[in-house]
Amino acid sequence: MGSKIDDGFGIIPVCFAPGPIRRLFGHSTFVYEAENINIGSSDSPQRLSWAEIDNITASDGQIHLTCASGRVLSLSCGQKAVRAALLANRLRNEYLELQDFFATEKNITIERGFALFEKCLEFRALPYVRAVDVLLKTAVANFFTDIHLEPIDAGVVRISYRVGGEVKSAVNLSRNQHDRVTARLKHLAGCLSHVFDTAQEGAFRQENFDVRISTFPTGNGERVSLRIITALRFKKVADLGWSEQMVAGWLGSIKGVRGLFIISGPVGSGKTTAMYATLSELASEGLGLRVVTVEDPVEAAIGGICQSSLDQMKEKDLAAAFKHLLRQDPNIVALGEIRDLKCIKEALQAGLSGHLVLATFHAGSINEALDRIRQMGGEDRLVLSGLKGILHLDLKRKQGKIVPEVDFALFDGSELRKKV
Repeated sequence: MGSKIDDGFGIIPVCFAPGPIRRLFGHSTFVYEAENINIGSSDSPQRLSWAEIDNITASDGQIHLTCASGRVLSLSCGQKAVRAALLANRLRNEYLELQDFFATEKNITIERGFALFEKCLEFRALPYVRAVDVLLKTAVANFFTDIHLEPIDAGVVRISYRVGGEVKSAVNLSRNQHDRVTARLKHLAGCLSHVFDTAQEGAFRQENFDVRISTFPTGNGERVSLRIITALRFKKVADLGWSEQMVAGWLGSIKGVRGLFIISGPVGSGKTTAMYATLSELASEGLGLRVVTVEDPVEAAIGGICQSSLDQMKEKDLAAAFKHLLRQDPNIVALGEIRDLKCIKEALQAGLSGHLVLATFHAGSINEALDRIRQMGGEDRLVLSGLKGILHLDLKRKQGKIVPEVDFALFDGSELRKKV
């Protein structure tokens, strides 16, 4: 492949410095960089973007740069001129291809994004930096929620992504490519790039979105999981694709009510998305409601509410953090995924003390959610008195499309009362 061909110049940046005699005749030092060519002294170089250059040729020991303005610059590099011109053209073409890709987000398709991602791995300049940028831009433009890099044998790493609750395979990497892409991601996230035998977690912000990274060592290399956190996409429950009856039933049941409402479903079913849309709608109704969340981690930014991430707190216990949050006198509290008995007890007690509490919970059905709560040790008396309803979500494929499937049950303090 292209980047594996040795053009004799080493890594970018490449400096072409004339000897003493050529300097006497006015020849300048020039440096090839990933995005520019710098001409002249390091103190005050003339910097030209590759996009400003229309044509690059070589003759008589010089390269000739024809600028968009019509100006022609001739730079001396002796016997290296032909190879130097080839390298300059390659750097220019790489830069222009990236600029074209990033120019219009609506034109960034999944197919185009992954094709350029693979091509970037063979770029002459910053191959892994640019490959990661393209990968993340493709994810955001196409609403990916997760990206996974999974070593499936000693020499192959599979990249897959989750969109609309469905996981799809994309491309394969070699082990060497995977290690370098992972090193770039870990560097961005503040993790230790040179550590491969320990699980690590980190986060970073890129343009208008956040990325959380988790790595885990395996026998064939590190497994990497990326969570893509963008601005809230669905600001109303009606935007989620539910039936009008279900939207009205859900919102009508929680408004002005005290107690715990659980949003359950399997992985990738849209639980957090539904909770965020609900909170956004409640906060935007002009009722002066104080809406707060405690999450692990925050997965999207919602205007008009206070969101807190567990990793920002000294006390890394979700139940304890939730307990402290209740002292802030909120009207509505949202709790990230319920994982243990302490969390469910705190949420139920908060509901009984006069708060509307929303929480997500992994379960395959409404009945399974109740069974899991009991298996955790939840007392029937507390569950039945504090739990007001369970909204269960799933995604099903119908006629080639992924559509939401929603079920909602209300409780009256003693038993299942009705389905909405």
